[in-house]
Order: sequence, then structure tokens, then C-alpha cells
Amino acid sequence: MKKGIIYIFIFLVLATSTILISRSFRVDKIPNGNKFNCANCHVSSAGGGARNDFGQDVEQRVTPGGTENFWDSSLANIDSDGDGFTNGVELQDPNGTWTSGSIGNFSLVTNPGNANSKPNPTSVENEIVPLKYQLYNNYPNPFNPSTNIAFEIAQPEFVSLKVFNINGELIRTVVNENLPAGRFENVWDGKDESGNQVSSGIYLYRLTAGKFDKSARMILMK
Repeated sequence: MKKGIIYIFIFLVLATSTILISRSFRVDKIPNGNKFNCANCHVSSAGGGARNDFGQDVEQRVTPGGTENFWDSSLANIDSDGDGFTNGVELQDPNGTWTSGSIGNFSLVTNPGNANSKPNPTSVENEIVPLKYQLYNNYPNPFNPSTNIAFEIAQPEFVSLKVFNINGELIRTVVNENLPAGRFENVWDGKDESGNQVSSGIYLYRLTAGKFDKSARMILMK
């Protein structure tokens, strides 16, 4: 009986260790991830357990135990913890271009999964102003019922962000105003101008800002 209890205890220890180890490698999958280690994605800094908001966004991009890379511009442009700063800004890679090694200023890195850990606005003011115009892939895609659309403009412009159906008919105007230079993220809730939910299908979103004009596809799947 005692041996059985010992075996069970050893098994649980090994299983727990395996879970922690299998997750810890993801620390190196985000820029400057070693500053907060497992606390980047989990509520507990010890690793494992409940995932915070950033961890939940990461979970949607990986397979269980998978070693695939998941950091990209779409994840960088989400403000997972809702503190007013995108994940990329918090991790010192605003554009989501990082692939390996160090980037940015390590001392300014804050936790993308903790709303109480956020940059001093004055410390990132110069870093978050983009040098080029960029329309990012919406996320999630396919989506239901809403999706995030992020973009950057390098100088103050009148900006138009519109959604069209596959036939080129205007469905919704998401943005239509003068904006300062910077990075912006908007949500399309899958509704038309009248507030009606649109049907499943392929839609186009188009960003116009000065001479910049770019479109991309997205899929609403119910």
C-alpha cells in the first residue's frame, strides 16, 4: 500500500514537472520574454495554472505542447491586458518584427498580461510613432462575431477604414476621421451601417490614409 502511494506521488511530481517544462520554452518565443518568464502568460509567476489575458491570446495560436513560433504583428498589435498599450509596445517590439535575440530597451519592458504593469507614457512616446504606413492582418481570422483591425500611419492624416462585401459594396465605415501619427486598433463587430449582423462570407477591409491605400481579406464564419 505504501509503495503504491509512493509511486503515485512520484508520478504526480514528474507529470507536474513535465507540464511546467513544456510551457517554459514559450518564454523564448516572445521578445524579452525572460524578464517576466512564465508570468507573461500565467496569473501565477511560478508557471502553469490559469492563463492571463495575454496567455489566452497565445493559447489560440499554439497547439498543446507545440513548439511553433507565434509572435507576429497581429499579436503585437493587440492590447491583451487592456492597459492602453499594445503587447508589442510592452515587450519593446511595437511592429511585431522580432524573431530572436534582444530588442529595444530591456529596462522598459512591461508585462503584456498584467494590466498593472504598463509603460510610463513618456517612456514610449517616441517609440510608438511608426516610421511607415501599415495595415495589419485582422485577428482573429476567420472570426465570429468580431475581429480586430490594426494599422499605423506615419504622420497626421485623414483616415478611412471601410469594410466591403466580396462584390465591392460598402458594408461598414469603421474609421472616417483625422488622426495623429501612431498605431490604432479598431474592432469590426460584424454588423452593417444599420446595425444588422451580416451573413457569413468573405469581406474586404480597406485603409486609405493620404497616398496610402491598401486592402485585405477576412472571413466571417458562423
